[in-house]
Amino acid sequence: MSSRIKIIIGLSPKSFETITKSIISVALLLCVSGYLHAQTLTIRVENAIIGKGNVMVGIFNDKKTFPDTYFRGQKISVSEKTTIIAFNDLPQGQYAVSVYQDSNGNGQLDKNILGIPKEKYGFSNNSDRPDFEKCLFDFNNDKTITIKIK
Repeated sequence: MSSRIKIIIGLSPKSFETITKSIISVALLLCVSGYLHAQTLTIRVENAIIGKGNVMVGIFNDKKTFPDTYFRGQKISVSEKTTIIAFNDLPQGQYAVSVYQDSNGNGQLDKNILGIPKEKYGFSNNSDRPDFEKCLFDFNNDKTITIKIK
């Protein structure tokens, strides 16, 4: 900044520099504050068939995209009856979770001709169907949820 602007503001160069550094520090803190509040959501998926494909997990933060387009997602191979998936650095908020076991590895939940899933699936709050409101939960701190797929 030019000397003329500093003089117009009425601050000495030293005071101006101190205030500028303080403003920059506060701005940086505000920018990273969302990350300071990010936590870990651990999802325990129970009742998976060992050695059959992957468990596919989607976290949703928008009713319009549930259960098709997730906010965060992971897949993990099934090596135990209970599979544990951790989502680190997840911002605080409200979420719903959808899980299915992709037994044949084709990357989608297979359904029969009537639209009924042929592979195991489940939702947060152990809801029996993909209802965003019923699956929704608050996430403010590190948290572990359990979903039993059927």
